[in-house]
Amino acid sequence: MSHVHIAKRLSEFPEYIFAQLAKEVVKVEKGTGRKVLNFGPGTPDVRPSEIYLDQYATYIREPKSHFYPGYGAIPVFSDALITWYKKRFGATVVADEVLPLLGAKDGVSHIVLALANPGDEILMPNPGYPGYAGPTILFGAKPIFYDLTPEHDFKISLQSLEEKLSSKTAFIWINFPSNPTGQVATVEELMELVAFAKKHHVLLVYDNAYSEITFNGFVAPSILQVPGASEVAVEIGSFSKMSSFAGYRVGWIAGNAQVVSALGKVKSQLDSGLSLPLQQLAAYALTHPDKVWHDMMIASYQDRRDIIAAKLTKLGLTFSLPQGALYIWARIPESATDSTTYCMGLLREKQVLLTPGSAFGTQGERYVRVSICVNIETINDYL
Repeated sequence: MSHVHIAKRLSEFPEYIFAQLAKEVVKVEKGTGRKVLNFGPGTPDVRPSEIYLDQYATYIREPKSHFYPGYGAIPVFSDALITWYKKRFGATVVADEVLPLLGAKDGVSHIVLALANPGDEILMPNPGYPGYAGPTILFGAKPIFYDLTPEHDFKISLQSLEEKLSSKTAFIWINFPSNPTGQVATVEELMELVAFAKKHHVLLVYDNAYSEITFNGFVAPSILQVPGASEVAVEIGSFSKMSSFAGYRVGWIAGNAQVVSALGKVKSQLDSGLSLPLQQLAAYALTHPDKVWHDMMIASYQDRRDIIAAKLTKLGLTFSLPQGALYIWARIPESATDSTTYCMGLLREKQVLLTPGSAFGTQGERYVRVSICVNIETINDYL
């Protein structure tokens, strides 16, 4: 008889989708003896700028780099982020509206503890990032999904959003450029969302992790550039995408000071803050943008996007090229039963893995998500 007591809450949600798919990949590779061409995870794979790596090495060697960093932003980090918001978006934020995160996912998960009581409802997109729903359930709140449909170009219908509100609504997740669809939002659309939030006295949490990954001339806005947005909104950002610091785990939250303070209080119980060298590195990356490197990164992703798109067309998938994020959101052929069956069949037959759209919600049942941050040197051997 086992003496291990496993919390009942773990039975209330499935294993993270990419952990499940990784197990399937291992099975297929063992069975076929062939490495799988994996278009599943959205892992930024462009090596960071050498300029930033050299700076990081310098910061690590500083005498106090190994000290505990404290529970908030060091001045160099907050000053850099404040300056960046003003220069990049024309948005004004102040020091008590800024908090460093151990990667954006730190904020995505723990903001539930800061803002939602057990039984509260959190609105989130369908299809949407699976990372919103898991922590919601884990911490005793309830996911309420609002639909993003092809009829609305996978954009938000304010009427549909309004119908989902209730007295139990804690906040609303908004995500553009979107994971998984690659859809983007304009400043005008964000203005409408801010007005909606003010009208209904509800908080918006804007996931802007892909703001610096855009294509074909599109420049992603920040919700904080909308006048008065900090009254009803916070924004989560990520250095994983903008600087390829994915494994370093560096992000931030900015906006409404009450929300930032509440999240900071939660995190003071759960971690010891973002390391001093990483805060210094992030500040340096914000104040010393390596444009040559960034342009190279975007060109690499865009080239791969276009090559992958041509291969997907030959499979009978239909889609629009994304203007942002790291994914192609493609509709499966009408002859396919469903997205999971389609993806598992492709994995077994061609040793190619796409992510079933159903992993992102019921509105993804006829779709697949295809990551473009993949080494495609051997793509002709598979597709």
